[in-house]
Amino acid sequence: MSPVQAIPSDVESLVLELQAHPVNTNEFFKTFKSKKLRPQQLRAFVQHYHYFCFHFVKVLEGLLYHTPIHEVEMRTELAKTLYSELGSGSPDRVHIRQLERFASVIGLLQQDLECTVPIPEVTTYLATLRRLYLDSGHLTALGAALAVETTAASEFEYFVPGLEQYEQFQPGELEFFTLHLAEEQRHGNWLVEAVRKTARSEDDLQQVAAGARETADAWLEFWAGMYRMIFDANPADAVD
Repeated sequence: MSPVQAIPSDVESLVLELQAHPVNTNEFFKTFKSKKLRPQQLRAFVQHYHYFCFHFVKVLEGLLYHTPIHEVEMRTELAKTLYSELGSGSPDRVHIRQLERFASVIGLLQQDLECTVPIPEVTTYLATLRRLYLDSGHLTALGAALAVETTAASEFEYFVPGLEQYEQFQPGELEFFTLHLAEEQRHGNWLVEAVRKTARSEDDLQQVAAGARETADAWLEFWAGMYRMIFDANPADAVD
């Protein structure tokens, strides 16, 4: 992206910018959709992706805590997102548990997930989110959250058809992925509403945009690292 960024005229223009970010069509997504992964590749992907998802929820909890108490609208939308992540009150529908059920289907034990040593790009992205969510102003943090939820929607548009190529998976076993096709859209809508009600000036929106753009760029690096780990290390290890 250009080092000199225009100030978005409104939250809708910022959302359009995020939706046009190259992270939404990155090489990992495209390769995952077009090629079947070998079992060891699929397990490696799920291990590192699970590590991120598992730790992200705690970062999201921290953002809610650090949001100023008078920013009621922002806190409300964040609470809705966190409640959704935690299964909307149903422990069996907690998102990370849904992913762990899929992990068990492909042969990953709970201890395998707990012993995952993440690649540097996963660690770096989580550190970026912790800094933006917990150590920056609430408007920058809000922009980061907007970018997370807006760009998250695209991955499932690749993951679901990619996984549907595998004959061994029953539809219910892909619950984590199919659920998020609609769920991430709702999360994005909630964060858009939070920005509308929290960013009250051009300067406010500029701070939101700064957090959003940094997050989208960091998310792109996350997937570049995943691509290198899964595909560059064994370029012939995926099949058409």
